[in-house]
Amino acid sequence: MFIVGIEPKAPGLHIFSKFYIPRLGLPQLLTIAEQMGHRCEVYCEEITAIPWDRVARADMILISTITSTAPRAYDFIKKIKEEINPTVPVLIGGPHVTFLPEEALDNGADYVFRNEADWTFIQFLKWWNSKREPDELFAIPGLSFKIGDQYHHTMSSPFVDLNTLPTPNLDLINGFKKPRVIPLITSRGCPWGCEFCSEIAMFGRRYRFRSEEKLIEDINYYDRRYGKIPVFIADDNFGANRSRLERFCHSIIDNGLVRSYTGQVRLDLAKYRHTLALMSRAGFERAYIGYESTNPKSLEAMGKGLSFEQMENYTKIFHKQGIAIHSMWIMGFDDDTLETVKKTIRSCIKWRVETTQFLILVPAPGSQLYERFKRDDRIFNWDWSKYDGHHVTFYPEGMTARQLQVAVMLDAMPKLYKVGQTLKIFVVNNLRTVTGLFSRKTWHPVRDLKANFLTLFARLWGKGATKKMRKPIREYLKQIPLVHHKV
Repeated sequence: MFIVGIEPKAPGLHIFSKFYIPRLGLPQLLTIAEQMGHRCEVYCEEITAIPWDRVARADMILISTITSTAPRAYDFIKKIKEEINPTVPVLIGGPHVTFLPEEALDNGADYVFRNEADWTFIQFLKWWNSKREPDELFAIPGLSFKIGDQYHHTMSSPFVDLNTLPTPNLDLINGFKKPRVIPLITSRGCPWGCEFCSEIAMFGRRYRFRSEEKLIEDINYYDRRYGKIPVFIADDNFGANRSRLERFCHSIIDNGLVRSYTGQVRLDLAKYRHTLALMSRAGFERAYIGYESTNPKSLEAMGKGLSFEQMENYTKIFHKQGIAIHSMWIMGFDDDTLETVKKTIRSCIKWRVETTQFLILVPAPGSQLYERFKRDDRIFNWDWSKYDGHHVTFYPEGMTARQLQVAVMLDAMPKLYKVGQTLKIFVVNNLRTVTGLFSRKTWHPVRDLKANFLTLFARLWGKGATKKMRKPIREYLKQIPLVHHKV
């Protein structure tokens, strides 16, 4: 069979538009299908336009979506069914449809993969290529489908052993032949249970890891294909198991695989300075860190386990080890006020974090927050394309929805990406690079200087992006209710 995977693009410009890295869900699944003997291609709309003439030849179509891309995914299904091929099976997966499978089926999808689709997809392909007995379909875990007017949801799919998965073949992605960055998934699951996150509902509460040996195999595989290029570790918290993180860093060093690595970690990893030093030796040059809030009440409510003072201190420790920071903040928690936003802006400027992302709280399906806001009738906008962190879709407690929208997207982001602030960070980072000769055991001046110029470029691009986003945000303000709460 010829199987096509489609990943719709984000509904609007965002801070990562220039530095897009494809999600690994579709490449992972279609690598499995390829190993089963099928021809496969993946089309990421952020990279290239969808080649509908190629889609028309497909024997099966997979679509991956998150909440903000769900409307576009549904538009694609409509186009496929009405204009391309009404008989081709369309399968859809991802966190949004995992929690709202009936919505996806009502919008034309033939089958929905819930949670992790790796095992489900294998079983489904075997069933599709056999006699397609109905009883066997009902035995496939993690599947939702519709017969007549009746919805059917099979038992949940088992969580997979990550060591059994093949290295995703990124050559399957159309237009990604010379990638600038390689995405790597090393774990799934999370024990933290933040109210605004659906990670546990999607991947389970227990961390599951891909072994260091397998990860080294993955990196060597990509090096043979593309050369020695930077790696982005796309886990939600790459440093979840510190001893494993340290073993992986040693493996990188011992196998001669040092290069630019970036990834998401918790800020309190800075408690272990020797771990950060080891990460720096292995090539980790930038950490993506979810600070979330400077409001002590909000931090306590989400169980972050960090004080404001610790945040400031840990930020300094990351910088002293030569690791840049992309800070991520969420505004709109129940205890947040306009002063919270102002305090966060001041903190980012004072701490000179290299790049910053202010997001508006998103009540995404699958999260406890979504259930609470839905129960309390606090959601006023059900257009999923606005669930991207750039648009307020609910009634906040400590300010009006319009105030939250303006404070985050029209005030905070432009202030954080002023040219003067960018130049200060560039100068400070270069001074830190020079003084690193005396303050760090290992010194990487060339690597650090490259990272400093990347930060400069990213911030200048970010300034332009925030300026372009102002007009659509101002248009969206017209749709936001003026009242403080629903009345």
